[in-house]
This record gives sequence, C-alpha cells and structure tokens, in this order.
Amino acid sequence: MRKLLKISFSDKVLAVLSVAALLLALIPLYRLAFYAVPRYDDYGYGLNLWKEQRYGYGPLTILKAGYETALSSHYSWQGTYSSIFMMAQMPGALGFDKYFIGPMLLITSLASSVFFMTMVLTGVYLKADRYKRIIFSVIVTLTLTECIYTAQQGFYWYNSGVHYVFMHSLMFVMTAFIVLLDHVDHILPRILLFLAVTFLAFVCAGANFVTCVQGILLLTGYIFIVLIKNPRRSILYLPAFFIYTYGLRLNLLAPGNAHRQASYQGEGVIASVADSLKEGVVNTWKFSGLFVLILMIVAIPVIRKMVKKTDFKFRLPGLFTLLSYCFYCTGYTSSYYSMGNAGLSRTWIAVCFTFQILLFANEVYWIGYLVRRGVAEKLFAITGYRFRHYVLYYAAALAMLLFSFHITQDKIGAVSSFGAYYYIHTGEAYAFHQEFMDRVDIIENSDGGDVVVPEYAYKPWFLINRDISEDPTQEENRMMSEYFGIDDLRTVPWNEYYGD
Repeated sequence: MRKLLKISFSDKVLAVLSVAALLLALIPLYRLAFYAVPRYDDYGYGLNLWKEQRYGYGPLTILKAGYETALSSHYSWQGTYSSIFMMAQMPGALGFDKYFIGPMLLITSLASSVFFMTMVLTGVYLKADRYKRIIFSVIVTLTLTECIYTAQQGFYWYNSGVHYVFMHSLMFVMTAFIVLLDHVDHILPRILLFLAVTFLAFVCAGANFVTCVQGILLLTGYIFIVLIKNPRRSILYLPAFFIYTYGLRLNLLAPGNAHRQASYQGEGVIASVADSLKEGVVNTWKFSGLFVLILMIVAIPVIRKMVKKTDFKFRLPGLFTLLSYCFYCTGYTSSYYSMGNAGLSRTWIAVCFTFQILLFANEVYWIGYLVRRGVAEKLFAITGYRFRHYVLYYAAALAMLLFSFHITQDKIGAVSSFGAYYYIHTGEAYAFHQEFMDRVDIIENSDGGDVVVPEYAYKPWFLINRDISEDPTQEENRMMSEYFGIDDLRTVPWNEYYGD
C-alpha cells in the first residue's frame, strides 16, 4: 500500500497526458460545429458579404463588406466596430456548408488564447519550467472551454460568439503581448510586440463593452506598473493607450448608440457600480460551481511546484483579491448603465471568462503567499503530503469530477463537451441540420413571394435557441426574408405543413 501511494507522474508525462485530455475534450466541440447553421442576426450582418461574394471573394471583398456593415451600424445601432466587422464575415454567406468555420474559429480562439496567455504569465512571473506551465495552462483552458456560460451563444452562434468569445480571446492575447513587451530585450521581437499591442488595442476598443472596458483597465494598470519600475520603457505603451482611447471614443460616442439606448432605461453611474458589486456576489457560484472547484484542486500540486522556486513576493494577497473582485464586477457595469440590468446571457460569457481566469490567478497568489510565509510547508509537514503528481491524487480528483457530473441536473449545459457529444450521439444535430437544408431548398425553389416553411421538429439546444415565428413581421423573419430576397417568411406546425 505504501508503494501504491507513492506512485507518481513526472512533469513531462503529466504534461503530455494533460494536452491529450484537452485535445480529446475539444473533439466533440469541433464535431458539432459541422451541424451549426446561421440564425437571427447572422443574416442581417452577413448580408453585405453575401452580396459582394457573388462577384468574387478575396481581401477586398472582406474589407468592403466589413467596412460597409460597421459604418451602417455606427450610425444606426451601435459603435462596436471591431465586432461588427467580424460579424460581417459570417461564413454562411459563402455557402451554408461553410458556416462551420465560424464555430471552429470561436472554439480555437478561446482555447489557444487562454493557453497562450497562461503560458506567458506563468513563465514571466513564476519562472516555471515548460512542463509545469503546460499542465497548469491546460487546466485553465479546460475550465473556460468546458464551463463556458452558454455554449449555444458562445460557440455555435457566430454573431454572438464573435462579439464576446472572439473579442475577449483577443483581449487575452493582448494581455500576454503587453507583458512580453516589458520583458524582451532584442529589438526585432520588441518592435513586433509593440505593433501587435498597438493593433490589438484598437481592435479591443471596438469590441463589446465588457471587453473594451476591461481591456483599457488592463492596459492602463500595466502602464502604471511599468512607470514605477522603468519610466523610460512605459513610453512603448503610450501609442497603444492613445489609440485605445481613440477607439473607445469611436465606440462609445457612435450615433447608433443613442438610437439603441432609446429602447432601454439605464441607471446612473453610482447605482450601476453599486449594483455591479452586488451582482458579482450573486453570480459567484453560478460561474464556478463544484466542477470548477475540483479543477482548482487538481491544479494545487503544480501550482505548489511553480511558486516554490519563484522570486515573486506575493505581497498583500487580500488587496489582490479585492482588486480582482472589482475588476470582475466591471463586466456588469456597462449593462446596468445602458440597460438597467446585469446584461444578457451572451454578455455573461465574457464576464464568466474573466471571473474564472481571476479565480485561478487568486489561487496561485494565495498559495504563493502561504508558501512564502512557510505556512504551506508546516501544514503539509503535518499531513506528510509532498505535493508530487501522485497517481492516486489525480485518480481521486477524477472520481470527484465524475461524481459532481453525476449529481448535476443540467449535464448538457454543465460540461460543453458532453453536451456536444450528446447531440451528435442522439442524432438530433444531424436531423436538425437536415431540416434546415430542407427549409433552404423550399425558400430557394419558391417564386420569391410569401413562403411558408415547417417548424423544426428537432431543436438541439446548442444549435438553436428559438425558431423563426409564425408572424412574418417579426425581426428574425424579416432578416431571413431580406437575405433570401423573398417578400415574407413564416412557419407553420410541422404536421400542418406535411398534412400528418
């Protein structure tokens, strides 16, 4: 039994197993992407590209469709120019068989950006070796991809996902580049990082309000840190800061925002901040839960190894947690200020990402603090635990993960890979996709007047939140009608359409 208890993995072996687990978890997410179809705003924002690509598809087509769509939205609806530019690139406009490219882009952008940022931060601040960084980065990446607030609107609806998942992923990349710019000495990498940070500053400034606000806070905060350490080097960040503020001005002062604001009743600044701080408490468990906490437990051994040899001081952990909480709560403030509520579910996707990243950051910080003070060593000297990668430790963690999954009522929504596997395995995803293609055939073979299509018999939650209406005047019906060039489009019950 003693020998059994002492069996452990090396860092290298566990790193390889971790990467394999991540790739395995991503397979069903990618597989389900092939059954995703356009819906609602996809048709409205993809209309210009659909028109332009008929005359050829290339860089000019991309730029023209993106610019025209962003400019129109700037004056009519909202100023989020980066998001609108990307929304205009709706892959379904190139053919409905190409729509899967969108969900694949979203899944890849999130997984790669989180992994990259975590690798950079643990390398720069903790000086951890490659294998420890890989293990920890995989755990964080798995958490954000598997526990996304809603995979339906984050991964499989291009318009929503590109606005929140893709843009927040770019903010993660910008964060990593900001840190690297301060820690490279060679001139060529510094120039490339300088250009990348400046470009991403402009892009993030034109994203959704959660991303653009948190991005400017990150950039400004880091400039102050560099200003204290090395005032001369802070000059490298000033162009990015000024461009970011210019982009924010374009975003926030767009005439379309005023038109959109007429539909909502927002709160004052003080009330928005106060309600955001309260909302942060309410959603703490919703954004974490048992599954996330167990993954944090899984990360303890590798965190302990990373912080043991670092020279980082981990000062004032309470202040770090307080600042983290306030930063997380900024994700609600813009929604309270503009709409008078905490935001839509797709807005919470980005807020949840920030929360989960900060959760792991605080875990590292507190463990580092306890290790630096010798508290952790005394505690585990009593228990005899040495924080190696013991096989039984990870076996027990896996058992806890399986148990937490077993007692979860909403298994499909709780773990995105399982949800994707479920809809593929039951055939619902395939049946839904076939119904959509049949609907397209009905529309394209019509005379262009009033078109009636059957309601979907299969509605896999990851792929559709609601069907178009029986009322052809509804917005989603009109968007689809304009896209296909018909007068009206409405649905009727499936059995009524087929006379069954």
